[in-house]
Amino acid sequence: MFVITNREIDTDGGAVTLSTRFQPGAAQLRMVEVGRKNGGGYTVSGSADGIEDAEGVSRLSDVFAGPRPVLVYLHGNNNTPQDCFERCLRLQESYDVEVVGFSWPSEGRLASGTDLPGLPAGPDEGGDTAEASFARSGTAPAGEGWAERKKRRYRQAKANALDSVDALARSLRWLAAARLFSGQQPMTVAAHSLGSHLLQHALPVDGFSASLAAAQHVVLLAPCCRAAGHEAWLSQLHPRGRVFVTFHQSDSVLFAARIADRDGDKLGANPGSFLVSPSVRYVDFTGGMGGFLAHTYFVAAGGKKLAKVNRKLFARLFNGQADFSPGQGEGPRTVYPLGCSQDGSACHMGLPPFSEP
Repeated sequence: MFVITNREIDTDGGAVTLSTRFQPGAAQLRMVEVGRKNGGGYTVSGSADGIEDAEGVSRLSDVFAGPRPVLVYLHGNNNTPQDCFERCLRLQESYDVEVVGFSWPSEGRLASGTDLPGLPAGPDEGGDTAEASFARSGTAPAGEGWAERKKRRYRQAKANALDSVDALARSLRWLAAARLFSGQQPMTVAAHSLGSHLLQHALPVDGFSASLAAAQHVVLLAPCCRAAGHEAWLSQLHPRGRVFVTFHQSDSVLFAARIADRDGDKLGANPGSFLVSPSVRYVDFTGGMGGFLAHTYFVAAGGKKLAKVNRKLFARLFNGQADFSPGQGEGPRTVYPLGCSQDGSACHMGLPPFSEP
């Protein structure tokens, strides 16, 4: 599995490590190959040097010439490289796709890799996933040092996303060129949470929209973007198939993001108005499950097992297939338990996204 990154890479002692350092605004990219290690952990191979366009396209062309559809995964806030590796490998194993990840400096540190100055003293709240911990910061009492650190690092991660747009745009140019060169496997681009913020702000970069047009689907998973005005930039996405926007009104991670940003609802919690377009579909996962698990309903997390209805939908989307095919006798309820609106703009899962193992 390949992971593309704008992080600087350390190779001390022969070990390949993706650091928290990066060059703001630079388009330089590195690529590593990642696999699972027997007994736990990951095998990571690659170089500290940036790679040229021809080499990047060549490596990715081999991926598209393989036996499985390609899923490009863009992670969200506070994902370490190891978090990115685990999520990408889990998606690859769960949905029988070839995943290409993009790892960007989302831990909320400065470009030098050092922590933000003047953070409140005291240990971070531990013992849980980064997503769950940030979710609790939204309801933490005023003056809680760990919660303030979470919020400040989240805001810095947003700034780092803006400084990563040129790198993301270049990586998508590689992927689009490799897809068109190979012509074999479809490509779906999935952006989770704050990864959708990065994707949104990469749209003005030359060639980015055209690169996304090589994708079969663009799937915005619990997007951490402002709901207000989202129709304007969403209308700039023109994949070969559809744009899917998933949301859950009980998403506590996006509630915490709203508190940290001091602004309105997030797109992945409450879209407000819908962009009525034959190429855009909003998927409502609200119903029966709150907490941070409402933020990761596309992959098993938090000790819960992914519900079969969720797996069926995302298996189709991540494999570049239509969610349902009327020409083959399939209606909305084939994948959406509560069906869709008459105009098809919104569909409803309506069931708890997770069941007990």
